[in-house]
Amino acid sequence: MSELIANVFSLMDNSRANSMDKASQVKQICASLQSNDKFIRRKCFLDLKKFLNSPLAEQELRDIFTQTHVYFLNGLRDPSEAVREEAVQFVAFLILDKYPLSDFYLTYVFPILVERIGSPELVEESEEIRLSMLALLNKIIFKYSNCEELRPFLNDCVSILAETIKDKYPSIKDLSCRTIISLSKALPKDFHMQAQTLLKPVLSCFSHQRFKIRVEAIHAVGEIVMHCTGDGLNEAVIPMAQKLFDQVPAVRQAVAEVAGYWLLNHRDRYSYFQKMLPLLLTGLCDEVEATRIQAHALWQKVGQQFQQESEKDFKDILDFLTDTPCGYPTHLQRPSLGCRVLVQRNIDKIAGAVSNELLSWQEDVRVRCSQLLCSLVLHGENKYNPQSLLPAMYSAATDDDKRVVENIVEASKIIGYVFVQSLFNPNAAYVLFSVFVTYETWSKLIIPVIENECHFGPLKVLAGLITGAPKSEISKGLETLSQVLSEDQICCSRKKHFQLALLECVRALMSKYDIQRTDTDEETLEANMGYSLFKIVTSLIALAHPDNLNIINSQLYSELHAALGTSKTPQELFANQLFMHINCAPKLWTLASDNACIFLTLLRYCGSGFSASMEVIGDILIEVLDTDSDAELRLKTFYLLADLFSQKEALFSQAENVNPFMEKLVLGVFVPSLIWHAGAIAQSIRTIAVTCLSYAIAPVKGINLFNSSADLKPLVEKLIPLLLSLLEDASQESRKKSIECLTLIKKNCVEKDIWSNDDLISIYPEVLKRLDDPNRAVRIAALICLEKLFVNVPEEFRNDTYKAHRELILATATIHFQDHDEDVRINAFSRKLITRRSKILVQTYQFHT
Repeated sequence: MSELIANVFSLMDNSRANSMDKASQVKQICASLQSNDKFIRRKCFLDLKKFLNSPLAEQELRDIFTQTHVYFLNGLRDPSEAVREEAVQFVAFLILDKYPLSDFYLTYVFPILVERIGSPELVEESEEIRLSMLALLNKIIFKYSNCEELRPFLNDCVSILAETIKDKYPSIKDLSCRTIISLSKALPKDFHMQAQTLLKPVLSCFSHQRFKIRVEAIHAVGEIVMHCTGDGLNEAVIPMAQKLFDQVPAVRQAVAEVAGYWLLNHRDRYSYFQKMLPLLLTGLCDEVEATRIQAHALWQKVGQQFQQESEKDFKDILDFLTDTPCGYPTHLQRPSLGCRVLVQRNIDKIAGAVSNELLSWQEDVRVRCSQLLCSLVLHGENKYNPQSLLPAMYSAATDDDKRVVENIVEASKIIGYVFVQSLFNPNAAYVLFSVFVTYETWSKLIIPVIENECHFGPLKVLAGLITGAPKSEISKGLETLSQVLSEDQICCSRKKHFQLALLECVRALMSKYDIQRTDTDEETLEANMGYSLFKIVTSLIALAHPDNLNIINSQLYSELHAALGTSKTPQELFANQLFMHINCAPKLWTLASDNACIFLTLLRYCGSGFSASMEVIGDILIEVLDTDSDAELRLKTFYLLADLFSQKEALFSQAENVNPFMEKLVLGVFVPSLIWHAGAIAQSIRTIAVTCLSYAIAPVKGINLFNSSADLKPLVEKLIPLLLSLLEDASQESRKKSIECLTLIKKNCVEKDIWSNDDLISIYPEVLKRLDDPNRAVRIAALICLEKLFVNVPEEFRNDTYKAHRELILATATIHFQDHDEDVRINAFSRKLITRRSKILVQTYQFHT
C-alpha cells in the first residue's frame, strides 16, 4: 500500500514538473514580447499559438495562463497595431478554444477590454482592433451564455457596450446592437439590472444614415425594453414610432416585429397596450406588401393570445356570435374578436394622440397617422365615441397630401358602414345591434359643424360617411342632409375645394337615393331631397370656380335626373321653386351676386321648365332689367334672353298661354330699355335690348305669342314710336335691329289683322330715310324691310289720297336703284324687290295718266 501511494505522489510530482516545464517554455517564448522589433513581437504570438495548439492538460493550461498572462495580455496595449491585432486573435484562441468555462480567465481579460474599448476616452485608436475586441466580447458572451461564470462581468459588458454603441465606425455599432441582444439572452435573469443604462445609447443609433444599423438598433431596443421597467418603454416608444416614417421598408418592418414581440411577451403589456398597439397597427397599412403580411400575422397572434388570456370575458360572445355579420363590406376583412376587443378597450386612449398627430407639421407623420386611423375605426366598430376623432379628421381632410385625404375619406367610409349583427340569446331569441357607428350618432356630431364651419374638411368626411352607409340606414337621413347642404351659406360658396367636396356629398347622396321609393312622384318630390339637390347642383354650376369648370357643368343635371328616376327633368320639377326662392330684391343684384348668377344659370339650363316658371321669371326680369339696375347684369341678361328666344320652340313647348309673359316682357322690360339715355353704356343696353326684342317677337310655327289683336295692339302702339326713334340711334347695330323689329311687328300685325294704313304711313318714311344710311348693312336691312312692308299693303293706301306717298316712294326708289355701293345694288335689290318696285311704278304711271 505504501508503495502505491508513493507511486501516485511520484506521478503527481512528474506531472507538476512537466507542467512547470511547459510554463517555462512559454515564458521563454514570451520573452520575445520585450523586443523592440514589432515583427518579433508579432511572431511571438504566432509561436505561442503554435506551441499551445498541441494537446495540453487543463492543469497545464492553467499554470501557463497563471505564469504568462501578464506578458500576452500586455500585447493588447502594444504600440503596434499589427501586434495588438495578433494579440486579440491569440486571446480569443485561448479563451474560446483552449480554456474551459471559468471565471478565473475572464477576471484577467475583462479589465483590459474595459480599458481599451469601454472607457469614455478613446484609448484604442484602430477601428479594426476595436471591432476585433468587440467581436471577442460577443463570442465570450455566446460561449458563456446562461452560465454563472458570466454574471460577475455583467457590469463590464454593459460598460463596454455603452461606449461601443456610440462608436463612429458603423460595423462596431452594428455588432454592438447584436451583442446587446446576445447579452440579454445570455443573462436573462440579471440583464434587467443594467438594461436601462443601454437604452439611451442604443436609441441614438435610430438616426444613423445606414438602415441596417437602424434595424439592428430597433431589435436591440426591443430586447432592452423587455428587461426594463415601464420607464424604459415610455422612453423608447416615441423614437420607435418615429421609425414608422422611415423611408426604408426594412426599418418599418423591424418596428412591427418588435411591437408584436412586446405585445406577445412583455410582462406588463396590459398596462402599455395603448402605447404598443399603434406601432403594430400602422404596419397593417404599410405601402410594402411584405410588411403588411408580417404585421397581419403578428397581429393575429396577438389577438389570439389576448382572446385566450381573457377567455372568461369572451365566453358568451364566442358561443353565440357569428364571425362576420351579414352584409359586412366585402372589400374589408373583419379582424378577429381578440384583435377587435383589444383595440376597443384602448381606442379612447389612442384617439387623442392620433388626433394630435393628424395635425403634425411633418408630412410623413400625417400620412402614417391617417393610415393608423383606418385601422382604428375598422377595429373599433361601434365601441367608441367618434367625437374624439372627427374634429381632427375635418382638418386632415383639407391636407395638401392626397394620401392623407384618401385615408381620411376611407376612414369616414368605414365609420359610415352600419350592418346588423345577430347575437343569439337563449332567453331572448335574437338581439340585434349595429356593427359600426349609426347615422343617428354621427349625424348629430357632423351636421352642426357643417352649419357653422366654413372650410371643406367636414364635407369631405361627410361624403365618406354617406358613401359608406348602406341605403337602408342612410335613407332616413337623406332629406335632412340634403336640406342642410342646400342652405345658402353652404351651397353658395365660391371656394374651389369647398365646391369639390360639396359635389362629392351630392353624388354620394344621389347614389343612396332609392328610385323605387313611392315619393318619387313629382307632386311630392319637392318635399324631400329632390329640390335640395337641384338647388345645390344649380348653385355649384352658377358659382363654379374657374378651375372646376371641367368637373362642375350642366352634366350634373343629367346625373340628378338619372338618380331621381322621374319622367320629368329636374328643371321641370324644381325650377319654379328655385326661381321663387331667389326672387328677393332682384333690383339690387349685381353681376357678382350669388342669386344673380343662379338666376342666369337657371335661365340658361331650365329648358322646357321655362314654361312652368314664366310668371316668376317675368317678375324677376322686370326688376333685373330695370333702368336703375346694375348695367353689367342688364347686358348679360339681355344677351342670355336673346339666345333663349332664338330657340322658342323648346322654350315654350309646354306653355299653354305665352301672352301674359310676352306682355309683361314688352311693357316691363323692352319699352323702358328702348328709351334713349345718354352714355355709351346706355347705348350698348339699347342695342342688346332691341336685338333681344327681335328674337322675342319673331313668330314661330305652332306657338301663339299673342292671343288676340286686342292683346297685340297696345304693345305695338308702345313699340313703334320707340323703334322709329332708334332708327336715328348712333349705333348702327341698333338702327339695323330696329328695322328688323319693325318688319316683325308688321308680320305679327298682319297675322292678327290689325295692320293699318296709319301704321304703314308712320313707318315707311323713316325706313326710306335709312336708304341714305352710311352703313351698308343698315341700307340693306332697310331695303329688305321696305320689300316686306309693301307686301299686302292696306287697300286704303291705293287711293288717290295717298298719291303723294307713292310719289315719295317712287322718287326715293329711283335714286337708290343706282346706289354707289355695288354690293348694295346686287344684294339688296333682289329680283323680287325690283318686281314689287316695278308694280308700284306701273301703278304710279297709271294713276298719273
